[in-house]
Amino acid sequence: MNKKLLITLITVTCLTAGCTKTAPSVRLQETENTSASASQENTITIQSSQEGNSQAAAETESKPDYSRYLKKNWIRSTDTDFPENGGLSLVISSVEDGKIKGDISAVGSGPAYNIDRSGFEGTVDGNTAQCELVDDSRGNKGTVRLTFKSPGILEAAVTITEKSEDNIMTIPEGTFEFAPDNLKRIEGFEPIEDQSFMVDLDSWGKVKFVSGKLTAGSHIPAVFYLTDEDGAIFYEFNTGFPYNVDVEAVSFKDLNKDGLKDIIIIVSDQYDGASGLPIANVCFQQEDGTFMTDYELCQEINDSGNNKDIKTVTNYVMNKK
Repeated sequence: MNKKLLITLITVTCLTAGCTKTAPSVRLQETENTSASASQENTITIQSSQEGNSQAAAETESKPDYSRYLKKNWIRSTDTDFPENGGLSLVISSVEDGKIKGDISAVGSGPAYNIDRSGFEGTVDGNTAQCELVDDSRGNKGTVRLTFKSPGILEAAVTITEKSEDNIMTIPEGTFEFAPDNLKRIEGFEPIEDQSFMVDLDSWGKVKFVSGKLTAGSHIPAVFYLTDEDGAIFYEFNTGFPYNVDVEAVSFKDLNKDGLKDIIIIVSDQYDGASGLPIANVCFQQEDGTFMTDYELCQEINDSGNNKDIKTVTNYVMNKK
């Protein structure tokens, strides 16, 4: 092979080899550009996701946990020893699908204790609710604007737009601050710890049934409440027991087979030299969460002697129902 041919072959080979080395460099540059683009897209996606999460978090923060306001007995903050001294109270029974329902009541001081009670219904949006008074017991019409300020503070602005001729008692107009009624506010209240229980009570959820006595006056009545663990009062029972009884037993059973737990309370009568005879009371839970005492049935239970223990009361009632 002559020199000229050899040089030509070497040159062609070098050129070929050089081209082969250049190709990966081009592909690498393309890959880097593609990766940078993908990274930029991922960054934009992450930022959009973060912005969406931040917006959702902000919306969540601006919307209160309405369950913390439900079914508590809210008392006007300026009222003392309610209802003995009179005052204003409200209960929110439901908040669902942007709709709110409840009741507001004004009670006069003794001895008359005149009452004006009204339902309210409306729409809720974030921290506020705009409601109309419905079925006012005195025939008044008006509005209530609620502001959920914190789990322990609720504000209500009441406006009466059409006053009834029945003015013996009227829900007052104005803007009032409310706090949950609490066992700590009740003068002379002493709990009976061994007859107080946490219980899952259907629409009420997990609540505490509290037995206690009021020791501030000359009489020492037994009282019963549904509360949360901090003592905020949801419901007060009207049992009709005489003064000065000892609470012997409490039980939670569905006695009339309607799917709702009812409550049996047995006390022993210690009033005015009584010999500790048992007295039973049965409170039947209603669909709206309230409790109704059938006093005729209770009289039958006590007159027949079927009141000595929970089992005896249960058998008697379930056989009647």
